Amino acid sequence: MLLICAVLALTGCIPQGDEKVNTELFKNREEVSQRTDQLRKGMTKKAVFEKLNVNPSRFERMSVQDVQMAIYGNSQVRGSPEQLEAFKRRLAGYEGYSLPYRNIKADGTLGFGSMKVTRSGCDLRLILIFDHGKLIRSTVEGTQTIKHVEDENLWPAIIKRGIGFAF
Repeated sequence: MLLICAVLALTGCIPQGDEKVNTELFKNREEVSQRTDQLRKGMTKKAVFEKLNVNPSRFERMSVQDVQMAIYGNSQVRGSPEQLEAFKRRLAGYEGYSLPYRNIKADGTLGFGSMKVTRSGCDLRLILIFDHGKLIRSTVEGTQTIKHVEDENLWPAIIKRGIGFAF
């Protein structure tokens, strides 16, 4: 009987912490992409935020390096001093905004002396780049589908606690 109680105590489902960031703004990842697809180059900042139906204060302002990475895919620039100065002037007119969207559900199950945690969902970032107040780029970056399973053996912790409790 004691063995059955121990087995039942070491098995079962346990809730894990879900990660939700800006999930109140969009129903799901498809809606993030759908709203972003409605944006057109040349739209004003005001029109973009109205079309997205998101308050601009929810967005994070991107650094110059982040804007450069979003546009060119590289933060290092090579060229003559004149070319570099022209590039720097061009980047000075750019403004970048990003909005994280994360919806990851985590479920855990306990087996006999083991724990398995399954995480599934998406981790996205909506990127908006403006040149002198006009939209030049809108993209959704990140992992569209996350499916990650962690399996952990609990016996070392159980043994340590058992030995500690015994003494």
